[in-house]
Amino acid sequence: MMRKRIFMAVAGFCAAVFFARTGGVLMAADDMACKQAVPPVAASQPASQTASQPASQPETDPEALKILDALEQTGEKYAALRAEIDYHVHMAQTDDSERRTGYVSYRKKTDKTAACFRVHFDTLQLGEGAKLAEKVDYAFDGMWLSVAKHRAKNLTRYQVAAEGETVEPLRIGKGSFPLPFGQKTADVVKCFQVVTRPAREDEPKDADYLLMIPRPEQAGEMSFTRLEMWVDRATRLPVRVVSLDKSRNTTTVVFTKTQTDVKFDDKEFLLPQPFGWTVRVEPLREGANLKP
Repeated sequence: MMRKRIFMAVAGFCAAVFFARTGGVLMAADDMACKQAVPPVAASQPASQTASQPASQPETDPEALKILDALEQTGEKYAALRAEIDYHVHMAQTDDSERRTGYVSYRKKTDKTAACFRVHFDTLQLGEGAKLAEKVDYAFDGMWLSVAKHRAKNLTRYQVAAEGETVEPLRIGKGSFPLPFGQKTADVVKCFQVVTRPAREDEPKDADYLLMIPRPEQAGEMSFTRLEMWVDRATRLPVRVVSLDKSRNTTTVVFTKTQTDVKFDDKEFLLPQPFGWTVRVEPLREGANLKP
């Protein structure tokens, strides 16, 4: 149960940041709601499929495909990146909110290194209360997901892959923790119907807009019903992501000070074991693989 809650927490962050999945534990009624939310395909779109889109999928907005292609090209260009994040959740049923600030580090898979990420939070603010120091780390090194709660002095390591096993936990449609960096257009349009529109005055400047609705056949594995993303036209990287989950909670993540010239050694994704902390290790369960 604890393993599932932790995986859901990390997947929840990824949902706000991009395409998180929940392991399929969702209600069928939500699938119908997602079907009704999918925007219709514009009649003016050409009948032929684009090179980036699988022939079996309904047509995707051609302008949205251009933005997705630019995102994919940017992912191929950079081996790693780091960005500061402002993470805000508004809970619809209670009208409560939670804001955390910190940073995210990402390193893509190469022939010599596994795909890795780290999400580090420094602060916590509940509602209109004071901003408090509250350090929490989530780090994935290609094999282990480590969760460090500094105030409680608690470190838990969850094995995600077997020794020597090659997994793709950060890739949409393949793993539990997809991030908005390095995703392929074909994978995105397989899971989502994507449209765009002109940016509005109250939105990030010099950014392109994307609306993503899970396709009916994928909706049961998604933790959200819609996702909006703003992509900077100069860097072709996300600057804001807003998601609406199936409980009507809204999560907003803002990326600032994104660095693409960074180099990480393995220590960035291997959380240390401080003296005096409680440490718990959960090995991979047989047949579990990436399931929470």
